[in-house]
Amino acid sequence: MSSYSIRYADRAAQRKAGLAGPQRASLEDLEKRLILNPFGPPAMSNRDNSWSAAFNGGFITYVVSNRHVVINVIDLVAL
Repeated sequence: MSSYSIRYADRAAQRKAGLAGPQRASLEDLEKRLILNPFGPPAMSNRDNSWSAAFNGGFITYVVSNRHVVINVIDLVAL
């Protein structure tokens, strides 16, 4: 199985850039897991073709393109 690449929508990318060090590190750990399997734990289906996954201090919402092997992050919420 190919690993996925991750792209961030503009707003999600801006929020990612504003994360503090520990939150950013936790998000990077999550990204490493998702590129191998965007549908496995800790991902949760939102039942509308989108998925969510939490990291320490927030969560992301994303859609997956299997045709292009890309995870498109459409939102990032820091808590």
